[in-house]
Amino acid sequence: MASYDGLVSSFFLAIVVIQVIEFGHSNASTNVSCIGAEREALLKFKHGLTDPSRRLSSWTGEECCNWEGIECDKKTGHILKLDLHNPCIEEIYIDIFARSDKCSLGVNMLRGQIPQDIGDKMPRLSTLRLWGNNLTGGIPSSLCKLKQLYEINLSKNQLSGRLPRCWKALQNLAGIFLENNKLNGQIPKSLCHLQQLDVLSLHRNGFSGVIPNCLSSLQSMRILDLNDNQFTGRLPPFGKHSQSLVVLDLEKNQLVGGIPPQLCQLAHIHVLSLAQNNITGPIPNCFDGFFSMADDVRFREEDWLTITGLDVMVTTKGTNQIYGDGLEYFFSIDLSANMLDGQIPEEFTRLLQLENLNLSQNNLSGHIPSNIGDLKNLESLDLSRNELSGAIPSGISSMDFLSHLNLSFNRLSGRIPSGNHLRTVDDESVYRGNDGLCGAPLSKICPGDQPAGTGGDASSGDKPSEGDVNIHNWFYAGLGPGFTVGFLGFCSILHFKRSWRVSYFRAMDGAIEKFSMTTTIAMLWFKRTFRQSE
Repeated sequence: MASYDGLVSSFFLAIVVIQVIEFGHSNASTNVSCIGAEREALLKFKHGLTDPSRRLSSWTGEECCNWEGIECDKKTGHILKLDLHNPCIEEIYIDIFARSDKCSLGVNMLRGQIPQDIGDKMPRLSTLRLWGNNLTGGIPSSLCKLKQLYEINLSKNQLSGRLPRCWKALQNLAGIFLENNKLNGQIPKSLCHLQQLDVLSLHRNGFSGVIPNCLSSLQSMRILDLNDNQFTGRLPPFGKHSQSLVVLDLEKNQLVGGIPPQLCQLAHIHVLSLAQNNITGPIPNCFDGFFSMADDVRFREEDWLTITGLDVMVTTKGTNQIYGDGLEYFFSIDLSANMLDGQIPEEFTRLLQLENLNLSQNNLSGHIPSNIGDLKNLESLDLSRNELSGAIPSGISSMDFLSHLNLSFNRLSGRIPSGNHLRTVDDESVYRGNDGLCGAPLSKICPGDQPAGTGGDASSGDKPSEGDVNIHNWFYAGLGPGFTVGFLGFCSILHFKRSWRVSYFRAMDGAIEKFSMTTTIAMLWFKRTFRQSE
């Protein structure tokens, strides 16, 4: 949990760094003369927008290089950056662990369409950020004329239609962020020619068809997020030619077939999510290879860091040391809601930094790996709605950070392990639907646990003797007076002993503050872990 607390601090530090850099860039552009044709193109763009909060009020006069959201080349005056992302970005950063697809950004959204001739009017543009607005219409094909384009971020708009097919011309393009729109059609194969492509994020659209196999040959790609679309067909053979992949998120599609064994060659993978598809067959027995090389990955300068499932994108210039160790190992596997069969691979228990493992809603059989307790960093384990049998390994009770456990609706049997660490998940629903299980927190008593002298007769064993009833009555009758006497004594000591009173209230203040912080962090973590159920 501490690692996520550090990650939040790092993101806020990143915001400060970004603002300082952006301020420096704006100052550096003040002495640059604007290109007249490009200024006219910007004014035409402005006139086609609805701007209720007057965000573009600075777009007046001759020097467009001084306008808000504009950055020019310091020598030529050509526009290099058009950045009109929603100014309520801080709200998204604060909500960093929530999948906030309905951010309340209100009247700050720009409304209108992207100019069809944007590629003709601003030929030197390298950065285009219009995300978090309410733009409609399609993505202009003239974008493909922007040969210097490095980043395009049109996320969180109402854009529709198909993607242009001319991406082959954009050989400098490294980041494409088009998620949370209404785009449809197939992924153009021309994207496979972008050898510098680092991030391709298209989640929550209406894309369909087969995922092009050629995407698996992009050796520089580290983040591929196609979550929540309508893709069909088999998984592409991501493997030895996709060694840079850190995040592979193909969740919520209609993919079929088995999990290709080539996935085990993704030595730098940290997040793998294939949940809610129609994938069949066994899980490959080779996932231990992830751990051996997972700490070799390093992020270059001028980097993006996109956490899968979160609508957050941070751009920094300089080193990436502010991120700490947040992505040092494989920490999440989600293969839920498919049709996987066979056994749970023993290799999973060697992924010692794993924090989330979700294999629920499949057809997995066999036993839960006996050494699953070796996953000391596991915070969420969901094996529900499978065909698992046998006993629950006792090692589960020794997982220090386990806060979510679901083993319901399997064929498990035997005594439920007990231990201090399981008290946080001590709920009957965790084990529901396993008729062979017994022991707390279930009401079913395990064989041999009946009270002595009952002769194994459960009906008589449940009936207390008259002596026991009297003892219990006296015990509960004494609780009230005992508590009252103790409480008054404690209050008297605090009243007459000033040093004790000061120390006590200081300790209480510290405990309340720590509890409040812990609760806040836990709530953010639960939002992230259970976003699928929202």
